[in-house]
Amino acid sequence: MAAPVSLWSIFKAFFVVGSTAYGGPAMMPAMRREVVDKRAFLSREEFRLGLGLCQTIPGGTLMQLSAYIGLGMRGLWGALVAYAGFSLPAFLLMTLISGFYVELRAAPLAHAVASGLKVVVLAICLMSCLDFVKRFAPTRRHQAFTAGAAALFLAGVGVIPIILGAAVAGMLFLDPGPAPDTGPDAVMDTRGALRLAIIMGGVQLLCLGALFVFDRLLFDLAVSMIKVDMLAFGGFGIFPVMFAEVVEHRGWINESTFIEGMALAQVTPGPSLLASAFIGYMVRGVAGAAGASVGIFAVSFVVVLAAAHYRDRIVGSRRARQALSGVLATLGGMIVAVSFALSKAVDWGWPAAVLLILTLAALAKKIPVYWIVLGASCLSMLILR
Repeated sequence: MAAPVSLWSIFKAFFVVGSTAYGGPAMMPAMRREVVDKRAFLSREEFRLGLGLCQTIPGGTLMQLSAYIGLGMRGLWGALVAYAGFSLPAFLLMTLISGFYVELRAAPLAHAVASGLKVVVLAICLMSCLDFVKRFAPTRRHQAFTAGAAALFLAGVGVIPIILGAAVAGMLFLDPGPAPDTGPDAVMDTRGALRLAIIMGGVQLLCLGALFVFDRLLFDLAVSMIKVDMLAFGGFGIFPVMFAEVVEHRGWINESTFIEGMALAQVTPGPSLLASAFIGYMVRGVAGAAGASVGIFAVSFVVVLAAAHYRDRIVGSRRARQALSGVLATLGGMIVAVSFALSKAVDWGWPAAVLLILTLAALAKKIPVYWIVLGASCLSMLILR
């Protein structure tokens, strides 16, 4: 019988992915190469099934997939170290970058870079919208969801009713396509996962209760990030959800600071949801960055543990796939609406217009986002000073 994989090996594998993989969904092949092809932690079939499960439930897909893989290898501790390994590099880098941002943003060169990064994020939002429509709104019914969500968001309707309404309408009107095959190779043992989910959920409630008593600002920050995580599907789907929560609802930062923070998140590897570290830092310094980062993944961790127990039912459920189809079609429309709101934070003129065109062209050519951000920063210092 093969010896169990060490916790250090699990942590190291996911730390490597979290340190080197960029680009939201583009991180998935990097994770598969590291944990399937290189280290043989699990089969390709089990990886595919785990990915299908994590795409169906709310939360950061690849963060949850890391926990799912760790759970199958070493139970709760395996899930925790995989989760920590994948998220730690991005958290450390985002916190460090946020500190530099606060210290330097008043400098003239930093202002020019920030102005350019606003244009870059706007371009990323526009391309993300096109990507969402191509991938998740293939029919006129799906496109009606996209258009309706954009109109509702611009009219001031909240994110939660839009997403919940899309889930219900999706179950009534959308065709989700065939269910994935759970196959004989999908043999990962997830017994006991539901009990672990209940235990971890209880621990999190106790921690939130302590924050409520001793530090209401950190409590509010954690709750806000939990809301964002439970509503953010599909990688760049984080943009409209986080914008609605931290800018429109909480008023912690303005549109200009938000768009600059989202741009800074593009130069760090790892999960894009760790833009939460920037939000937390702006609200409460290092403690806020840590609280926001834990908050945005804590409930996600419980969700994936519980979902692992019901894996085959969830993946095979037509209703679940219909609801997800509606939500993903809707997020494209909300990204359009947020793009319109963010465009008002840009100082428009010929330099900004040129930078927007160049950024869109680079994104269309599939140039890695971090190179685009770095190139735009340099160009901004020349033409936006």
